[in-house]
Amino acid sequence: MDRQQRRDLKHDKFVDEIGSLSARAKENQRLLLTIAAAAVILAVLGYGIYFYRANREEKAQIALGAAIDTMESPLLAAPGAQPVPGAKFKTEAERTAAAEKQFKDVEASHGGTDAADVASLYLARIAADKGDVSSARTRLQKFVSDHPKHLLVAGARYSLYRLRIDGGEAPQVAQELQAEIAKPDPPLPADSLLSLLAHSFDVQGNSQKSKETYRRIATEFPDSPYAIDAQRKMGPA
Repeated sequence: MDRQQRRDLKHDKFVDEIGSLSARAKENQRLLLTIAAAAVILAVLGYGIYFYRANREEKAQIALGAAIDTMESPLLAAPGAQPVPGAKFKTEAERTAAAEKQFKDVEASHGGTDAADVASLYLARIAADKGDVSSARTRLQKFVSDHPKHLLVAGARYSLYRLRIDGGEAPQVAQELQAEIAKPDPPLPADSLLSLLAHSFDVQGNSQKSKETYRRIATEFPDSPYAIDAQRKMGPA
């Protein structure tokens, strides 16, 4: 093989390598472009989902706010009395029925939103006020199970304990409450648990333990919202 042939062979090999590298570069370029395009699509899709959820939550919150306004609206004044601004309903039952329908609409139309979850709590309260304890308990238990970290879960837990006490489970709930109070990090504030415990003793007719528990609230938690009521119920020392 002469020098020219060797030079040509090296040239051909160089061309082949360059061609191979160029082909691989193009393949990598297509891959990078594909990845970049996919990233853009995912970003747009993610933003679209976020925008959709945010927009949906906003609409749900507006509907929830309207329902709460109905629930808390003043009643019409008696004939001859000074008109009450913003009053729409003659009776509390009429007002509650209107609010209940709005809360149920929030649940039905905006399921999966925070607003729908809060609407369920209001519906639990309405059910309890109407004597439908079973429905109220079901709603509260579902909220507690589904949203253990929610801002309103403490209130739901408290209401659930209260319903169970008044529903005939006072002895069982008292044992549960005593176990919770003994924990270093209970699910409810200690004064709330003690208030529930005292109520459970009241329901059982155990006045001695009830007074002891009320006294503990007044002594250990003098600034508690339950302290004034506890002082009244604990009786003389």
